[in-house]
Amino acid sequence: MSRSTSWLMVVTLASSPVLAQSQGAEPCGGVRFNNGRVELGRTLAPQGPETEQCLRHVGQALVARPAIRSVTVAARLPDAERLGGQGLAVAKAAAQVLVAAGVPATRVSVVAPPAVPGQPGQLQLAYVERPAQPRVARVRAAGGSILAGASEDALQPRAVGDSLHTGELFQTAGDASAELELADASRVRVQPDTLLRLGTLELSAQGTRVVRLELLKGSVETVAAPGGEGSVFEVRTRGAVAGVRGTQFRVTAKEDGASRLETLEGKVALGAQGAEVDVGAGQGSRVLPGVAPEAPRALLAAPRLDGPRGGTFATPPTLKWFEVKAAKHYRVELARTADFAAGVRTHEVSGLTLTVPGEHTGKWFWRVLPVDKDDFIGFPSKIHAFELRP
Repeated sequence: MSRSTSWLMVVTLASSPVLAQSQGAEPCGGVRFNNGRVELGRTLAPQGPETEQCLRHVGQALVARPAIRSVTVAARLPDAERLGGQGLAVAKAAAQVLVAAGVPATRVSVVAPPAVPGQPGQLQLAYVERPAQPRVARVRAAGGSILAGASEDALQPRAVGDSLHTGELFQTAGDASAELELADASRVRVQPDTLLRLGTLELSAQGTRVVRLELLKGSVETVAAPGGEGSVFEVRTRGAVAGVRGTQFRVTAKEDGASRLETLEGKVALGAQGAEVDVGAGQGSRVLPGVAPEAPRALLAAPRLDGPRGGTFATPPTLKWFEVKAAKHYRVELARTADFAAGVRTHEVSGLTLTVPGEHTGKWFWRVLPVDKDDFIGFPSKIHAFELRP
């Protein structure tokens, strides 16, 4: 965590009138982030209970500012207290307080420059902030735990309505899902246990757009908004690139490096290992590690539902549907809203019925999707609803 670079850009302002107003209310006498400097309302002693209390307060303020990429702790001490590693030890102890307050350890560094002539030994803090980025997406709907941040060790909880920016990671927990609305009005449904990086999103006055997303693991379903001539909409995985020439498709990135594409509407170009195939509506293809994309195959047709097609039940109803030839099993999805945007409960079923779990009380929408022997997901059935009121 140590670093030997010279110390710049740090000034401790004990006499700032803005900070002095809150001196009695905060452990640091006030904290302000100003052009790379953490300005405090008083000189921060190298050690002691008051110093630790102030550092915890600063750490919490840093966590609340995700745009700050790194922070450096400088222990400016007289040579008698600084040389022989003493100064770095003091700086490291201060850094540990910031880490304990929630600042990622990988973002904290320490230095021990000479003391300021005529001033007592003190701690000073500086930071590097990511330049302001335009919003590329917002969380339109969500159910369960969702996180976002500049890196995996900086992920923080997010909520519906929050903005997402270029380069940020977006993650759903194993029981969570979300729908993102991109700045070009495209929508991305993020399935459970998925990690997605928001890459480029550029819009021109002529209607041309460039969208690049990176799917690190999991699955997304995208409804791409129309784009002008020359537009690009790509979803990249570890081994493949899916380039949109249509509107609606799914991409799955597996842990072994394989990728799977299912096109529901329009046409998507799937490329890997220097080869490319066009996957049209109603087709799927996959890329296994180190090989070119497979020839497109037909997706399974939508199942026909048997019921219930509505109604209120005092006991959990049994959902029924008719067989789809070549289906290995079925994915039954239940959601609170008819658009299945978020909070979807998924059940994998080998037969043709599912008795709704008793905890699924209230109103639910349901649909069924067939899955073939290679895990390609077919077209969804029509959507019906039921209400469980024990």
